[in-house]
Amino acid sequence: MNKSSRENLLYQDLVSYKPKKWQPNFPFRDYGLRLEDIIPALSGGIGKISLVAAFAVAWAKGFNIIDTSFVTENVRLELIIGGLITMLLCAVFNPYTAPPGTLAPLIPIIPAIVLAGVHPLPLSLLIGILGMVISSAKGFNKIIKLNGQGTTAGIILLFGLMGLTSSLENLSSWSNTRGVPYLANILILSGMIIYIFLNKIKAKYLMIPACAAAALILSALFGVFPELKTGIALPILNPSIWWHEKWGIGFGLNLHNFIKAFPFALLAVMMWPIDALAIKKIQESNYPEEAENALFNMDETYIIVSIRNMLGAVMGGGQIASVWRSFMIPLATVKRPIAASALILGIISILFGLLGAPIDIAVFPPLLWLVLIVGVYIPLLEVGLSAVKTAPKAQIAVTCIIIGIAVNPIIGWITGMFIENFNILDVQKDDLYLSKKDKWLTLILILVIISTYIYTYSMAV
Repeated sequence: MNKSSRENLLYQDLVSYKPKKWQPNFPFRDYGLRLEDIIPALSGGIGKISLVAAFAVAWAKGFNIIDTSFVTENVRLELIIGGLITMLLCAVFNPYTAPPGTLAPLIPIIPAIVLAGVHPLPLSLLIGILGMVISSAKGFNKIIKLNGQGTTAGIILLFGLMGLTSSLENLSSWSNTRGVPYLANILILSGMIIYIFLNKIKAKYLMIPACAAAALILSALFGVFPELKTGIALPILNPSIWWHEKWGIGFGLNLHNFIKAFPFALLAVMMWPIDALAIKKIQESNYPEEAENALFNMDETYIIVSIRNMLGAVMGGGQIASVWRSFMIPLATVKRPIAASALILGIISILFGLLGAPIDIAVFPPLLWLVLIVGVYIPLLEVGLSAVKTAPKAQIAVTCIIIGIAVNPIIGWITGMFIENFNILDVQKDDLYLSKKDKWLTLILILVIISTYIYTYSMAV
């Protein structure tokens, strides 16, 4: 089959994509399976392990968890839960929804969350509840409107900078500890070459697999290899073992912990539509206009994400869910609909979780940190910078970043919202002004968050 025939076949798959909603859908009957479906599925599997591992590492450092199996077993649990939900819902019962992945931008502020005395279980449950309410009311478009361009750019850049700095420090520290100080520099240089080259040839979908391969090859040249110590096993499915023994902090289900978690839960949910909007824009720019059914449904997706977030947390998982970015971006780039690739993604995730060895490889520090640096945080900075189009918006973004770093990411975020939504810097000359109702909603939101923050701080003192 020549290239034009193959492209026409893929085009027909997109425009004829009409699986049934909330009814069983099966490959070869309701949608086709193609070789191209493997690429986003593999990228999503590798990315998932790295991101969940980064969440688990951050929580483990924050709570001084010394259990050596905490990270790998947490990854195993989240892989299998995510894989099952992806197969059942996104590939079979509602192939118009994106698979529930990991909210990578939130990883850098885990230290701030722990410092504020927030318990991860109430936090995840609150995120799920808020997500369900907002999704059911189709309110994510309102959230996008309340978070103006300057605020959105600021919070994305803040998370990108915090994640990049932390990952670079972790990679350098690991390299020095292993007695190969130059390895970190070589890895970072190779990562940047990969980033520039894949951007040049318009093959961003290969970013995560390429970084993973480069990290393993370069480390091997220095005589450093992953330790394969996680065997074949089922995940730990007893929540009591997780929260009392693995985490060592109990369930923490009391009113005080829910109040402390509220502002961070709100910030996480506010990040959802911003994250999803960027992914949807990539889909729209790559898919033909006739392929509207191949675009994921945002509100229905976040109902699934909310359920997945609560289920994972109750079972002992440490990640915060969102759209599966490391899957959806390659999916859009290779121009495929969701169902077939989601089915392969679910199978790969479950296999990785059961086998154990792929987890050891993906949490190998050179691979883990290089994937995060090049595959997550640098693209975040790119998206944030592209949103800064005028000097006033740049001022809002800078204010958000500085206050976020100096005080708290939550305070940085609401400061940006206040400046932008009340037109303090006259940023809306070329934008639609918010209605009085929207401004009141912004003000109430800010007052609630400040009150919660003051309450949390006073309790900590």
